[in-house]
Amino acid sequence: MRTLKIYLFGCPQVAYEGEGDGKVRLTRAIQLLLAYLLINRHRMHSREVLAGLFWGDYSQEKARGCLNTALWRLRRALEPSETPNGTYLVSNTSGEIGFNPESSYWLDVAIFEELIEKNINRPINLIDSANVQEIENALELYRGDLLEGVFQDWALQRREHLRLLYLKALAFLVQYYNHTEEYDYSLACAQKVLELEPLREEVHREVMNLYLILGQRPQALRQYEICRTLLAAELGIPPMEETQSLYERIIAEQAQSANGGRDQSASLQQAIQQLHKATHALEQAQQQLQNAMHLLKDLGVRMDQGG
Repeated sequence: MRTLKIYLFGCPQVAYEGEGDGKVRLTRAIQLLLAYLLINRHRMHSREVLAGLFWGDYSQEKARGCLNTALWRLRRALEPSETPNGTYLVSNTSGEIGFNPESSYWLDVAIFEELIEKNINRPINLIDSANVQEIENALELYRGDLLEGVFQDWALQRREHLRLLYLKALAFLVQYYNHTEEYDYSLACAQKVLELEPLREEVHREVMNLYLILGQRPQALRQYEICRTLLAAELGIPPMEETQSLYERIIAEQAQSANGGRDQSASLQQAIQQLHKATHALEQAQQQLQNAMHLLKDLGVRMDQGG
């Protein structure tokens, strides 16, 4: 049986796997109806609820007619003539509608949740590279927020849940890569958190500390300035005392390092000057030695002549 692939992160896409472009073309309204059925795929839905949810501005009769038309078009798109009815859309004796969770389908949201939830609740010391790869694969599916541009309550609630799960997985990887001392990877994950939630001050501190571990003190100071500017612009508050203390410690270490550098430079200059003096004294001693040898030689010649 053909596999139906559905992407709900970012802009929704529906396609049959391995069939040319395989794309299933749906209107926006039908896309949303399918998305709702997929997100709530483990239960059936009354027609009245669906009609009110998507066509609530219409009369009950007209809303019901719109739903029936949308379901007919959706079934026709997902279950063309060669596909048996009920393959993807099922109904019961009460007339309730649902997506068939036993069908051959692939859903990015389902894979995302499965891979993350089964891995991030384990202790860090029991996580291996295969577990981490599964988390990384799940995060790659998050191409954007769920159903971008849709602002109905059911979509917003689910979007927030998935967004928090994405952030939780990134925070888990930050801890894991710190544990394995892979600080570049830890830094990359922390920065992804800030891309979505730039006001997370504790993550700014984490980034500052990671820059310090990596020996990049200027970047750590720059991260503080980014944090301070954001907090002032968005919330009208200064950084927390903990963040300011970290910043002051970095400044103090930088000053100490600079002073140490100047002390080393002064010592080096002094050593060079002493070397120049010693070299000059040695050259003078060599010249005096040569003069003495010439003098002795002249005296020896005269004594031979006098004899």
